[in-house]
This record gives sequence, C-alpha cells and structure tokens, in this order.
Amino acid sequence: MDEKNSNQAGALTNLQAADLYRMQVRELRNYAMFMLDPDGIITSWNAGVEQLLGYSEAEWIGQHAGIIFTPAEKAVEVCESEMQLARERGCATDIRWHRHKNGTDFFANGFMNALHDEQGRLIGYAKIMSDETARKQLQDALTESNTALEQFSYAASHDLQEPLRTMRSYAQLLTRKYHGQLDADADQFLGFIVSAAARMGSLINDLLAYARLTTEEGRPVSVALDEDLEAALTHLDSAIKESGATVTHDPMPTLPVDRGQMVRLFQNLIGNAVKYRKADEPVKVHLSAEQRGAEWVISIRDNGIGFDPKDASAIFKPFTRLHTAEEYPGTGVGLAICRRIVQAQGGRIWAESVLGEGTTFFFTLPVESRAALNHTPPINSPTP
Repeated sequence: MDEKNSNQAGALTNLQAADLYRMQVRELRNYAMFMLDPDGIITSWNAGVEQLLGYSEAEWIGQHAGIIFTPAEKAVEVCESEMQLARERGCATDIRWHRHKNGTDFFANGFMNALHDEQGRLIGYAKIMSDETARKQLQDALTESNTALEQFSYAASHDLQEPLRTMRSYAQLLTRKYHGQLDADADQFLGFIVSAAARMGSLINDLLAYARLTTEEGRPVSVALDEDLEAALTHLDSAIKESGATVTHDPMPTLPVDRGQMVRLFQNLIGNAVKYRKADEPVKVHLSAEQRGAEWVISIRDNGIGFDPKDASAIFKPFTRLHTAEEYPGTGVGLAICRRIVQAQGGRIWAESVLGEGTTFFFTLPVESRAALNHTPPINSPTP
C-alpha cells in the first residue's frame, strides 16, 4: 500500500474512532457520573449530571451529594449511609427516589465505589446514576394491577362459588331423592350437572391461586428445600399410596425461598407425575439437585406417559391441556402456577419428554434468591 492510500486508511480509521467517541459520549450523557471527596463533597462532574439532575457544573461542584436525596430532612443521613456502606464493602448500590434541581422526584439506580490511594487511604468516592423512573412507574402500575386482580379474584371466587354450591347441592338432592324414579336420561343429566359444578369449583379455586402468586409478600421463608419437599409429599400421601408410586430424591439445597410456594411447586409437579402415569407400570419419580454457577437446577423425572416435545412450551400456558377431562381430571392451570412460582423466585422452568417414555421437569433457583433480598432490611434510610 502506497503512502497516499495508507494516509487515507488512517484518516478513515480516525474518522470512525471519532464517530465512536461521539456515540459513547451521547450514551454517557444518559448517566450522571461524579466524584466525591471523603466528606461527600462533589469534586467532579459529567454532562449527564445536568441532563439527569438539572445542575450545571458551577452549581454542582462543591455541594454535598446529599442535595439529591429524598426525603429532604434525611438527605445527608441517607448519603452518609451509602458512603459508609461503600467504605465497608468497597461498593454500594442505591435504588431509590432522588430529587431534581427543579424539585421534582425521579427514581434512579446508583452505584458507588470507594476510592483508595496506594497506601490504602480513602481519597473519595465515584458514583454513577441512571434514570429508572419509567421502569418504576411501570412496575408500580403492574403492582396496582395485580392488587386489583387479587381483589377481583376474591370477589369473583365468593360471588361465583355461592350460586355454584347452591346448584350443586340441589342437583345432588335431586339425584338422591329421584334416582331411578325418572328415566335414565334424567339421571345422566343430573350427573352432568353435579360433575360440571365440581369442575367449575376447582377451576375458580385454581384461578384464585394463580392470581394470588403475584401479590403474596411477607410469607415464611424456607431454610431447606428437603423440608418443603417432605411437606408436599405429606399432602400427596393418599394419591401416592393409591397409585403405588415410589418417590425418591437426592439431598436438596438450603435456599431462603418462599416456603409456601415451594411446597405448592413440589406438590404440583410430583402430583403431575403421579396423575399422568402408565396403566401397566408402577410410578417412579426421582428428584435431584445440582448447582450450576449462580443457580441450582432441580429436576423431577418420572416414567409416565410423557408428551410430544412440540408441546413443551404450551403446557405452561393457563388452560392448556393435552388430554380431555374425562381422560385425566384437572383445570389446566397447575403448570401455569408452577411457572409463576419459579419466575417469582427469579428462576426458569422447562420440561423435556418423549411420548410414552416419561417426562423430566427442570426448574432453577438462584443461589442468591429474590426472596432473600426481599426479606433483608434496607441499609439506607426509608423511602419517602
């Protein structure tokens, strides 16, 4: 390559580098980044501070970082708590409402690092913040929607169950009093009414359980999954004995997860294995657990009827059934509940199967679970 072409290539490379730099600067303007001295006084500033917080460099430098925290009467205290945590742990996260220069509040995600010199002496702090107001508003809207859904579910459960119980009771009375006195069709029709009422009652209860999962908070936290598994097996005792099933398991991990939801999860998945069994083969179910990096993978393997692999995703959708109610009773909500339970704990769930050769359900739970974080009191002062 001659010198002229070489210079053109170099110029092109420099131009590309300049474009990349400008793009990075634009991206960084979405983040407020600044430095503090050991006392919390702001010593440096980037353009993102003005965009996110409204302060110019002249207004910002020399101020105490507490000016952006809410509530105002605890602003310095909140800032000092964050700096103390950064000193103790090397870094600190701060997800809360903050105050813009114009007095409005915005929700931000902050990360602070403690800085030390070569001798290990504290020389200050570096902090970066991003605006999460839109995400917070969406989360609040979903929470409000979930609360409304739960309230509706309770009301619907009561209002629907009451006439259903009446209909079922009178149908049963008619069946007992007039069975054999009417023709065969009448007896069959009354049986249909009783059966349909029972199925509707089960469906309402399952819908209520499904709706509740998004709003349950402050529930007992589990210590050992072995205990949750044993509780689930106790609930399933009659079904296990009736089917002659054998359920074995490896040692389960110790994780601070929602105890009630874990019992329900195990009960639903093992109950599924018992229900969808082969007619000519004793039921065998085995549970195992393996830690893979930052998560535990729990598996429930059975030797049942299995299903077509193409249905592996569909089975977790509400009201999706691969069999008729006459073949296998149920409402089609059980696996949807399982998925919601696992997702609420920060995990994933899936199934692998071959038709006629059994099924294995897998779900993951983080080593540092959401439940543990949700039950840990915040170090910073309360939100406004």
